[in-house]
Formats: sequence, C-alpha cells, structure tokens
Amino acid sequence: MKKNGKYFVAPQQSDDNFKVLIARLAAEGAGRSVDSKGFADGPWTAETLTQAICELDGNTKGIDLRSVQVWFQANDNGIGTENIRWLARIFGCDDPEETSRWAAEIRASKDRLTAERRAKKSDVGSSGPMQAQHAVDYDISLENTFLPSYTFVASPPVPDKKPTVSGISLALRCEQMFSGPNHLIMPIAIWGGLGILWFLTIILGVHSVTYSPSEGIEKQVGFIWSPGWNLGEPIFLPILLILCGSLINAWKESDRGRLLDYGRIKYEENWYAKVRSFTSSFWAIFLICFFLIFIVQWAGVYLLPLQADDPNVPMIDWMLIALVRPDVLSNNAAIFVSFLGFLYSGMIYWFLFSASLFLFTVSGDYAAICSEKDDSHIPLYNGHAFSIGLKIMQTVFRCTVLGILVALCIKMNAAYLVSDAEGITAWLWNDALIFLGYSNDRWLWINGSPSPFFTSFLLLFLLCFVFAACLVQVKTGIDNTVLFAQEESRAMRTWFRMGAVVLILSMGYITIGQFYGFSLLLGVSVTVAVASLFWRFEPHKTVPEGKGT
Repeated sequence: MKKNGKYFVAPQQSDDNFKVLIARLAAEGAGRSVDSKGFADGPWTAETLTQAICELDGNTKGIDLRSVQVWFQANDNGIGTENIRWLARIFGCDDPEETSRWAAEIRASKDRLTAERRAKKSDVGSSGPMQAQHAVDYDISLENTFLPSYTFVASPPVPDKKPTVSGISLALRCEQMFSGPNHLIMPIAIWGGLGILWFLTIILGVHSVTYSPSEGIEKQVGFIWSPGWNLGEPIFLPILLILCGSLINAWKESDRGRLLDYGRIKYEENWYAKVRSFTSSFWAIFLICFFLIFIVQWAGVYLLPLQADDPNVPMIDWMLIALVRPDVLSNNAAIFVSFLGFLYSGMIYWFLFSASLFLFTVSGDYAAICSEKDDSHIPLYNGHAFSIGLKIMQTVFRCTVLGILVALCIKMNAAYLVSDAEGITAWLWNDALIFLGYSNDRWLWINGSPSPFFTSFLLLFLLCFVFAACLVQVKTGIDNTVLFAQEESRAMRTWFRMGAVVLILSMGYITIGQFYGFSLLLGVSVTVAVASLFWRFEPHKTVPEGKGT
C-alpha cells in the first residue's frame, strides 16, 4: 500500500515483541520510498533508518546510530519513549492517524519485550544461567556485493555434524583439504612443488637455456621464462583455491544453517551427504588427472621421444632440450625431471578440477534449499537468501577468472614455444608493433601451425561450463525469492557484467597466436579480468551517527 509516497504496512496487532517487530518491518521496507511499480526501494538497515529519522521535521536532536543498531540486535534492550514517536512516524509514513496507531503498536511490543526480560531473569534465579540462553542475531555482511546489509533475529544455526571417515572416502577427503584449517595445504603443496622444480632446474642448468631452431635464432626456453610454471600455477591457482576453501567454510559452518533456519526449511540431506553423492565424480577427476594428464601425456610427449632420442617433436621446452642440446641435459636426466614435472602438473589439475566441482556442489546445494523455502517467512528469508546467493556467485566468478588466467598462461607459453620468436616478452612486444605498423619483422610458426593447446582448451571449456552451470543454479535459487525491483535490476546487471568479463577473457585466450596484434587484445582482456577481481558491486555506504544523542 502506498501512503504519502511511502510503502505503508498496516499495524497487525500481533504478539511479537519489539525485536521481532523491528526485524519484520525492516525487512519489508515499511515506510521507505516506493518505486514506479509500488514496491519499497529496499529493506531498512540501521544506517538508512538512522538517516531517515534524522531527516524528520521537528527532530532537532537527531538520533545516534548506535541506538538504532541496538534495536536490530538480539538483546534485552528496547526503545526509548522519545524514539517511539520518531519510529512510529517512519512506519506510519508521516500520516497522523497511522502514526498514532503505530506508536501504540510499538509501545505494546516494547512492553512484551520487557515482560519477557523479567520472566527470563526469574528463570535464571530459579534454574541457573543455562536456562537464560536465547536467540542471537546475525548481521549478514554484504561487503563486496551491491546490496545493503540485512540484520535479522534468528536461532543460531547448527553446523552439520562431521561424519567419521571410514575406509577410503575420496569425496570427504577432498572436502577436508578445502575446509577448516587444512585449506592452506594445497597452496603450500603448490609452492613446495614449484620450489623443488626450481632447485632441480638450477642444478641441471635448464633454468635459463637456449637452442637454435633455425640459423640466426637463439630461442630462450628456460624454466624461469615459462609463464605457465611461474605465473599461472604459483600465483593465480593458490588464490583460487583459497577463495574456494573460504566459500566452503562459510557455506557449511554458517550460511547453510542460517538459510535453513530463516526459511524454516526441512531439508534432510546435510552438507556431508551432498559431498558424498559426488564420490564418483571425485574419483573420475582423480583418475583423469593422474592417469591421462600425468601418465599418458608424460609418456607420449616426453618419455617416448626421449627414449628414442627423436628431435622431431612439436615443440622444445626446458625438459625436451636434451633432444637438441645433449651438452646441457642428458636424456636420462630429462626423463627424471619431466616425470616430476608432470606429476606436479597432475596434482595441479587435480586441485583445480576438484575446486570447480566444489563450486558446482555449493551452488547446487543452495538452489535445492531455496526450492524448499517456506512462503510464510518471505520477509526474513528472501533478503538472506538473496545475499548468500550473490556471495556464492561472486566467488564462482572470481575463481573462474583466475582459472582462465591459468589456462591463458599455459597456452601463451605453448604458443611461444612453437613460434620462431627468441623470447616471450619480445614476441608479445613485437606482435603489438607489427599491428601498429612500427615493425615489419613478422613472426612465424616453427612447425607450420600451433597444435599443443588441447589441455589448456579443455581447461577453458571446463571453467566456462562450471561458471554457466553455477550461474543457472544460483539464479534459480534467487528466482524463488521475492525481490525488490531495484535489487532485481541490479542482479541482472551483475550477471551481465560477470558474463561479459568471462567472455572477454575467453576471447583473449582464443586469439593467442591467431593474427598479428593479438597481444593487444590479450593485454586488454587480462587488464579487465584482473580489475574485475577487485570489483565492489556497490560502494560501501556510511551514514553519520546523527546530530546528537
């Protein structure tokens, strides 16, 4: 209902105490301005409600922000007599008759809160302090999202009971790697493995080494000049894994339980049962990474050519340098270091694919819970479900961008190795100069056309697929909530921005080596992608604490 240009909610004369009343009306946006469709332009927060009260005619003293924050908190403190008048004017849309009705409603709810406090003290005196436990509040922080914060009063969520892992349960073992205090194990393993490879390449002398693919060209193929080994895997991938682990911890320890609690949802499958249902998928990932990517690819690309001493291979890197520079590295040493290198790669892909599966699992769990919501709790449930869905999708987006950057580094290194350029940075710089007309020194492919891009392309495809699948699931869950028009519009813009960045970065990947000047498009796409990792979908809003107390 619209009254004086505000969204009006009539007093219901319920039995709610003041804390429940303020939480319900704040979530509904009672007394806020309405949009063109007649909906409130959003829920109240402590900051926005403070500002609105301070702007009321006749309120010369204002109100302290801390006082309003106390209203939203789960404690025994109510509201002062003077402030009842201002709050009633907000909920009554500054209409004299409705303000009077709301003042009576607020006083009654305050009296009920006082009575409950006295009864609680009486229980403490007779039964001890353990009987005085009560509901606590949760402030759903939306930092790095575009929504205002919601503060609701609800029972504390109970995390799913962690099962005892008996035998070999790969899915739960993987979950343990990503959650709790163990989520730093994977970044440490990545950095530790890279340190071993650095140490070995320096000992063997292939950390910086050249060979001559044709007369007059000395091509640098040393380990330290590879962006895949020294940029994508030790920098972008650990950040991705840390973000994924943080999302899993937040989901299973708090967000999932609160979503069930606010919606009064009876959802039988707990988090660990959900993870266990993907056991076959985790085994498939494990076998693909350590059988196909490690054993099969290592044997076909490195072991067999090194055993046959055949230099006719698609590309020469720091491991295959033994085929053209036996004075630098022997074949036996190359077999040993390539074995360790591909074992490390198998571990890397195992971490990355497992993280993608966990992102899909969390998104699917969120969508399944949202489909079971109780419509009677829409005001409390919707705001929370909306904010949690956006938080999930933001993490999925950032992990997708970081994963594509890893794939981009791998392809860029492979493309450089099959080109006739002498150095990777010089190759990219010269390519830009060719497009701008400042250079005529055109680069060519050594073997006619680049072919060793299959692994990185599969990685790109997987990441984009997981991003799209997670977006569909999160959007499905959010579609089960009743959104304010402003929130729905902003959500659609956010989905578009995320999709646009993923598309631009994917185009940068695809165009590597496809034409002269690709480095310019690549630079733009990488710049946009890295900047998007720091996006704040809505600037943090602060409101003065008031003109006085």
